[in-house]
Amino acid sequence: MLKKMWYVYTVYEEKSFSKAAKRLFVSQPSLSAMVKKVESDYDITIFDRTTTPISLTPEGCLLYTSD
Repeated sequence: MLKKMWYVYTVYEEKSFSKAAKRLFVSQPSLSAMVKKVESDYDITIFDRTTTPISLTPEGCLLYTSD
């Protein structure tokens, strides 16, 4: 699970699935599938994919930000 969370964090840092995939040396479709798997496992949506660059949902903010 640690590897999957590292991939999710890289997408968060890059604000782009394609840039994160290049940085991680994986294909963009496999990275996207892995992120969706993490979201499914935790029953949350981490990224708002309707914006460019992508952004965190309120649930995703709980993972990567603190008050």
